[in-house]
Amino acid sequence: MENIKKVLFGKALTVLLIILFVPSIGFSETWKTYYESGKLKREGTFKKDIQEGPDKTYYESGALQKEGIYKKGKLEGPGKTYYESGALQSEATFKNGIPEGPVKIYYESGKLKIEITLKKSNQEGSVKKYYESGKLKTVRIRKDGNIISKKEYDKQGKLIKEK
Repeated sequence: MENIKKVLFGKALTVLLIILFVPSIGFSETWKTYYESGKLKREGTFKKDIQEGPDKTYYESGALQKEGIYKKGKLEGPGKTYYESGALQSEATFKNGIPEGPVKIYYESGKLKIEITLKKSNQEGSVKKYYESGKLKTVRIRKDGNIISKKEYDKQGKLIKEK
């Protein structure tokens, strides 16, 4: 019986040591912040004090507000924001913490509002804005951050101004 107690104590001690020391040698830990009301505001993961992994922020109502993935402390990959109703508000791809490539912004109805292409956080190529009806509102072409052409349309889709 004495030997069984020693074995069980030894196993319990090993498990306790693993629980106490393994997080400090590279495993990730989840953290959460809360609104004063006690509702979850944000949750994410850290590895060795650097944000690493999924990150989510919530409205006080509990609805998801934004989500993304962190690598080495910076946003990397797809990121999305949402209206409190749950409808998608925007989506972009991040590289090293900076939006890069196509960015789409939506009306709460779900219809496309703006399409932009970003290169190192600068607008590059076409910038298209839409009326909530889905018709094109403006098209701007940018190169090196400068507008090189612009077209504006009325709500019926008729070209009203060109530069």
